[in-house]
Amino acid sequence: MRAALARTSVQATLIFLLLLAAYLANGDVLPGNDATASVRLAGKLVSKHKLVFTPEEDPFMFDWRLKTPQGERHAHFRSWHSSLNGEPVWHAFQRGDLSAPDPNYYLMKTRRPGVYANRYGVGAGLFAVPFVAAVYPFARDLYDRPSGAILWLTGKVAASCAVAASAVLLFLAALAFLRPGTAAGLALAYGLGTSVWSSSSQTLWQHGPMEFFLALGTYFLMQRERPRAAYWVGLSYALAFACRPTAAVALAAAGIYFLIRDRWALLRCVAGGLPVALLLAAYNLHTFGTLIVFGQVDVGGAAVSSVQAPAAFTLIPVAAAATGGPLDTASRFFGTSLLEGIAGILVSPSRGLLVFSPVMVVAFWGLGRVFKDSRFSALRPVAVSAVVLCLVVARWSGWWGGWCYGPRLLADAVTLFAFLAIPVAEEIRNRRALAAAFGVCLAWAVTVQVVGAFAYDVVSWNERAFLAVKVPGSEAPLLFSDPDEARREAWARGGSIEEQTIDVNLGRGQRRLWSVGDSQILYYFEHFFEARTLKRIAIRDFVRERG
Repeated sequence: MRAALARTSVQATLIFLLLLAAYLANGDVLPGNDATASVRLAGKLVSKHKLVFTPEEDPFMFDWRLKTPQGERHAHFRSWHSSLNGEPVWHAFQRGDLSAPDPNYYLMKTRRPGVYANRYGVGAGLFAVPFVAAVYPFARDLYDRPSGAILWLTGKVAASCAVAASAVLLFLAALAFLRPGTAAGLALAYGLGTSVWSSSSQTLWQHGPMEFFLALGTYFLMQRERPRAAYWVGLSYALAFACRPTAAVALAAAGIYFLIRDRWALLRCVAGGLPVALLLAAYNLHTFGTLIVFGQVDVGGAAVSSVQAPAAFTLIPVAAAATGGPLDTASRFFGTSLLEGIAGILVSPSRGLLVFSPVMVVAFWGLGRVFKDSRFSALRPVAVSAVVLCLVVARWSGWWGGWCYGPRLLADAVTLFAFLAIPVAEEIRNRRALAAAFGVCLAWAVTVQVVGAFAYDVVSWNERAFLAVKVPGSEAPLLFSDPDEARREAWARGGSIEEQTIDVNLGRGQRRLWSVGDSQILYYFEHFFEARTLKRIAIRDFVRERG
């Protein structure tokens, strides 16, 4: 028994270290405002013991208005020691020339004037606190440094550890049904062949910590015969909810499962999640004056004036742009038809789950097996949760996730789907044709994730520059990425050429999501080294100015 336990421990450690090395191999952090408040929350809690932000302490999180002889204009600066128009920013503030700060969209008002909180909740930031605390003795000024590089890299390490640990939990859960080699292969396929590598592990989104807690809860759900397993299921899924509210789906599905199977287990599950629920309620009541707050649900309607990395990282209210409707309509959230959304999240050339990670076909096969084989009945609430999460994303007005690489909004569902592959993993290994097909799909998926992890630079494809040929008598210009083709077409039709950027979030830009020739994967394959250079520049500028 001891030898088997030691062997399992060694295997789990090797899986964790291998995945962690892969996630950190690019030496990059994925820049973006969505993660800024979580990264900063961890740093602020460790260094200043606060969970909120203010214009006075965090001026770079706000868009200021500066009075000039030519009129009022927007201003952004890193700190009060920065220079503005040749003088320290603080002097302009004292004169009253700098005022009326508008918070970036990732902040939301609290009940106290001039005080703001993370719109994306506290879960991800709190998860990263131990990692920041470990670095803090060696960099006590990490929060106030001119560059936020150390803090952002620490946040990435936290996210990478969370994702690698979720794969280890998948491995440990699978050992009850699979040979160690098969279980390890499944864990590595999940960790290297899905968007948990190219997205979740690359910065402190909500995704990484949520995926860890989802995997932890699912692991204990599969250990339901253990006396305290239900308690740990409730606690783990509640912590996942603290990271991202969509985890409520998993918590509800587990509760219904226990209600049907064992009501005492349901009480233990509730008892496990109750402390987290009470703490969240207390935080919301203290910070916002209400018990229930889902700030990120309203992010689509937030007035956005912020920038992500260089000037090209302009954000928009995605949901409103997608529907073309006013911001106060319900359709801004669920304005996509179910058929279009399902097709988009599964087979869109630039966002489809089965395009970026065709190995996930195995999970859909396993989903069916879960409801046929009673040995896997504990995975039934997991299957329901994964499907519901997919349906929610499919109906979401911005189902493609804005500016991202691949199916980022499905990253959390992918963790649950990975567990659903357990019932069929051994069968695939034992059948040569299936094993060969799986190997080909895995090779493709890993390659796609490598390209995303190393080359995805946020802007290049999402707001791609085209040459537009305007033809007399035609309203819609013809778009070309090749200059020679554009010149030939303009000469042949007597048209003119001008450069246009097409944002994937807007109007005709959304049609690019369905283009094979202009697919995100193909673009980064062709522009790998150029995009990698641009990514490094974007990271440098972002952590100096916005991070």
